[in-house]
Amino acid sequence: MSYGGRGDLSETFQNFLDGAARLVAALGGLATLASVVFLTMICMRLGGNSTDVKPQDAMATVDTIQKVLIAGVLGLSIGSTYMFWGSEFLAIAQLAIAGALAFSPLYLPSIVGTGNGAAGEAMGHAMGALQAGGYILGLVGFGVLVVDLVTRVTQRTKKGTKADQLKYGKGIKEEKGKKNVFMGKCWQLPYCREFVRERCPIYHAKTTCWKELVGCMCEEAVIRNAMENKPIPKDALLAGKMIPRNNKLTEPQKKERCRNCVIYNEHQRHKYKLTMPATTVVFGLIYVLLHGPLIEMMNGLETKVNKIIQSGTLGKGQTSFEAPAFFTETLLFVLFIIALTYVMKTMEYLIFQAKI
Repeated sequence: MSYGGRGDLSETFQNFLDGAARLVAALGGLATLASVVFLTMICMRLGGNSTDVKPQDAMATVDTIQKVLIAGVLGLSIGSTYMFWGSEFLAIAQLAIAGALAFSPLYLPSIVGTGNGAAGEAMGHAMGALQAGGYILGLVGFGVLVVDLVTRVTQRTKKGTKADQLKYGKGIKEEKGKKNVFMGKCWQLPYCREFVRERCPIYHAKTTCWKELVGCMCEEAVIRNAMENKPIPKDALLAGKMIPRNNKLTEPQKKERCRNCVIYNEHQRHKYKLTMPATTVVFGLIYVLLHGPLIEMMNGLETKVNKIIQSGTLGKGQTSFEAPAFFTETLLFVLFIIALTYVMKTMEYLIFQAKI
């Protein structure tokens, strides 16, 4: 009875959290959308030099709406993070919305025009409010991206593909007292059994089971020969000739056996541990050694985007845009982290899903 009660209480609390997250995300989304619409309308009125809008009143209104926008962005980011945690598109969606808000001073003047004097100042204040909301959502999205990356790398490095989910070698435990040689051959990994290894032609031939597409976890002949204590020559060439070949299976079928073998997946885990730091080092070297050209490229990209936006709006409200150095540097760093994250996710897919 007590265990059932605890389970019911836990489920009830979980349902409460799910409902609260949906409510917070929905209210935050509505507040964010309404705030963005109102601030954009204020920019349109001020940019059009409307005489029925007083800049002083607009400034006070913007201050109020900015508070609503910040509260809405926080609610939207927290609620969506809880609801969609683990999704591949969570950080992308958050960063995309954050970018649209944070870059509003880049494209809004080209669309709604530029105000003069006090109206221009009030319009800048409104765009600053949009930027503030974008920065907050961007920080959350960036944090989600980094935490997701660290979690994935940590779990994959420690566990790789869970052995209990594999078709071949299910329930096999690591051999105690044996070394786990990094990037070693199959007989140097912890799931290779000592009794079979001493009677395994693959071990004496100094090759690997995934290269020969046959091994002790998938081929009956290897185990039978070991049980019968069939002698294996110590010479690598002679031992290689004694590796059993199953002609009843096609090569793709044999490769599929390897992809579902605990020994091969331990090898893949080692490969992942090698590629992750190597990828990070490569990205770091690119960032440091090519920093100057990359900054110039970012400045050129910002200029081109500004020209495209102005061209698309028929040159309305022509303004020259030159981003601050800190903004360009931060943008380059964030783009590098995003690129590194998705390169690592691609490597994870290739190693643990495609099994390359």
